[in-house]
Amino acid sequence: MLISFNWLKQHVSLPDSTTPEEVADKLKMSTVEVESVRHLGKELDQMVVGKVVSADKHPNADKLQICRVNIGVETVQIVCGGSNVAEGMLVAVALPGAQVRWHGQGEPIVLEQTAIRGQDSFGMICASDEIGLGEQFPKKEEKEILDLTALGLRPGTALAAALHQTDSILEIDNKSLSNRPDLLGHYGLAREVAVLFNREVLPYAEKTIVPGKELGLKVTVADPALCHRYMAVAVAGVTVAESPAWLRECLSAVGIRPINNLVDITNYVMLDIGQPTHAFDARRLQAAKKITLAAVLAAEAQTFTTLDGKERSLTADTLLITNGVAPLALAGIMGGTDSGIAPDTTTVVFESATFDAVAIRRTSTRLSLRTDSATRFEKSQDPLNAERALNKLVELTLQLCPGSKVASAVADVKHFRLAKQPIEVPIAFFVEKIGQELPLKTITTILERLGFTVKEKKKVLLIGVPSWRATRDVRIPEDIVEEVLRIYGYENIAPCLPRLLLAPPSPNALRNLERRVAEVLSLELGFTEVYNYSFVSEAQIKRLGGDPAEYLQLDNPISKEKPFLRRNLLPNLIENITTNLHRADSLKLFEIGKVFHADESGPRTREQSDELLPRQDTWLTLMYVRKKDASPFWEARRAAETICRRLGLAVSFYPGARTRSTRGNIPPVPPGYRLGSLCLVGYMSFIRNSPLAMVSKNEWGFSR
Repeated sequence: MLISFNWLKQHVSLPDSTTPEEVADKLKMSTVEVESVRHLGKELDQMVVGKVVSADKHPNADKLQICRVNIGVETVQIVCGGSNVAEGMLVAVALPGAQVRWHGQGEPIVLEQTAIRGQDSFGMICASDEIGLGEQFPKKEEKEILDLTALGLRPGTALAAALHQTDSILEIDNKSLSNRPDLLGHYGLAREVAVLFNREVLPYAEKTIVPGKELGLKVTVADPALCHRYMAVAVAGVTVAESPAWLRECLSAVGIRPINNLVDITNYVMLDIGQPTHAFDARRLQAAKKITLAAVLAAEAQTFTTLDGKERSLTADTLLITNGVAPLALAGIMGGTDSGIAPDTTTVVFESATFDAVAIRRTSTRLSLRTDSATRFEKSQDPLNAERALNKLVELTLQLCPGSKVASAVADVKHFRLAKQPIEVPIAFFVEKIGQELPLKTITTILERLGFTVKEKKKVLLIGVPSWRATRDVRIPEDIVEEVLRIYGYENIAPCLPRLLLAPPSPNALRNLERRVAEVLSLELGFTEVYNYSFVSEAQIKRLGGDPAEYLQLDNPISKEKPFLRRNLLPNLIENITTNLHRADSLKLFEIGKVFHADESGPRTREQSDELLPRQDTWLTLMYVRKKDASPFWEARRAAETICRRLGLAVSFYPGARTRSTRGNIPPVPPGYRLGSLCLVGYMSFIRNSPLAMVSKNEWGFSR
């Protein structure tokens, strides 16, 4: 978000010596992230107003003219290719050393005194886009230079001062405004700056609307949960025209392109107090001298064409603004193609509303339609701001459109209640959370300057939250402490180390054993550790001869193909082997992980709870496969012997029963490969019970 420093100073009386950098530094330490400060006038250094004394044809170029230009202290010669340059014209002159963009494109270049087609040229007569003023002074022709004649400026005047380009722009990171919708306008930020500099924020200048009787105006809201307040009023006798210079300059400074006076007024109010509004052409709403606006839910599978010309597919939870028959706008996001202000609009209906934040966010995200309006509504707007915005809209319209008048009563449909219950914060709570005692007067002063009301009752502060901070922002005692601390200054809190017990944690025998076994397998025996999800498919279970009924099934699995919790590590390890055999002649993999048995009881869900989880043992499973190795079991056995030897355990092997016919078949293995596998379960038994006897399985070709 861009904030104009000059605009900000209209709302708070800062000392003349206060710089934009000082404001940015204080805001960064307490309120928001200010990413940069940009000085507009700096881009116009070495540029002045010049008056063309004469303009003669260049002897060596058909499309160039040799101009004598008065720049105040002297008259210089400049070669110019502007299509509209003429004697007596006031122009923007970039002197040697100035930075310009050629035809408004690319990186800036530094001008030097030079010769063009054999004629000396002292600087450059500029087009608006070449000096960054293309938005404020759009060109009508490609080679048109900036004509300043109508402004009546004196030659030699610094261009920045002549065009009121002395502003500074603060760029604020939008992420830091997520829970502060009150700061999405200049006035809200001025409230913060006033507190930080111990100054007074000026009362917001607005005039209450005097209702008219010329037109009837009816507003209805179908779902109050989605629209907490909807206000509207009609103004007749307006004339659509270009906005005055002060309004165009305000909008251009913060990156908004001026369009016409009525649209510019709505943008100005949004940027001033953070409240989005909309202007409708009354002809789209009027029938028999009665205007109707309705907030209704869209029909299923309805389509709507927005102002950007794109057709949008709507769902039944999309809130629309209609004229009682046809849709006019996506509520809180964007108007439709038929709702906008036209050059011949004479009566306008202003809307100022408060929409549900979640509904706006959901619709905006689903339609991939991000607008300044949606950005503000999705963060929860203060319902009282809707009335202030409507008052300001009408006031500016009457000011900029002489002869206009309010033509209807103010429609106001309310479905909100302001939070009146104070937040109770014990005084001792501040010390507990801050770690340092602050004077009660300091706490009270900070909160009151931020707009809170404070009452003390039996060592407890009863704190009333202002409406602009009650929009899901300040709700609990911790929020109050944060408000005090950020204004008091984090840097003013004496740093101290927390008092912590430095006793070492209890040893975790299982975790230490896992790490030791993994080191032996990876560092000594060359095995690669794998991490698989704990989920298996029905096909994997049946392929290994298992019964899916014995497995725990998830209600909401990550993958629909694998809804069961594993009872051993083999299925996914076998899948790893079969999908990676084409990349190597041999594979040595191992995994350490939990398995889940629904038919046996495991740990408690919580301490002192009678509810038990399924049994969850930790297993080690390793697999070895090598091309043309007919006895892979011996490698698996060597791994087991090495592990046990490193753990100081004795191990013995003896033949096991063949169970191939009852356990199913292993997935196909390429010709020339056989699998060797070893499963170890019950790590803790390694420690408690030794020596450990292990069975070599004679199934699936694991051993001979």
